[in-house]
Amino acid sequence: MFAGMNNSTRNIPEGWVLQNHADTFSGRAGPYYFREDGPTPGVGFYAEPHHMNLGGVAHGGALMTLADIALWDICRRKIGLFRGVTVTMNTEFLRPGPANCFIEATGETLAVGKNLLFARGVINAKGRMLMSFSGSLKRID
Repeated sequence: MFAGMNNSTRNIPEGWVLQNHADTFSGRAGPYYFREDGPTPGVGFYAEPHHMNLGGVAHGGALMTLADIALWDICRRKIGLFRGVTVTMNTEFLRPGPANCFIEATGETLAVGKNLLFARGVINAKGRMLMSFSGSLKRID
């Protein structure tokens, strides 16, 4: 972890809550923060050493994991809780993700079908867009 920063002393951004599923993949890849309930989606993480690549910027896989989790959150805000899996995800990397800052994903639901949901979004840090993404989720029983 960064000097002076750990999960117990870090300030959680205003209006965000820490994910409480520590033993899941996303719990281990994060930790992730979710914007509190309301209409505006938001998932984010603090860019820590385990999120970085050898070049010292956020690994593309870390940003793609954030986008994948955000797809679910974006759709959940539209239709409520559901179980689902990612069917497709497209990403465009625009600039490197800086270390030691909060990186946030948000977006919008594009369409809701009987079994498929479609959404798109962006990932930002320090007021700059890092990545855009879009994808589809399939509801499962």
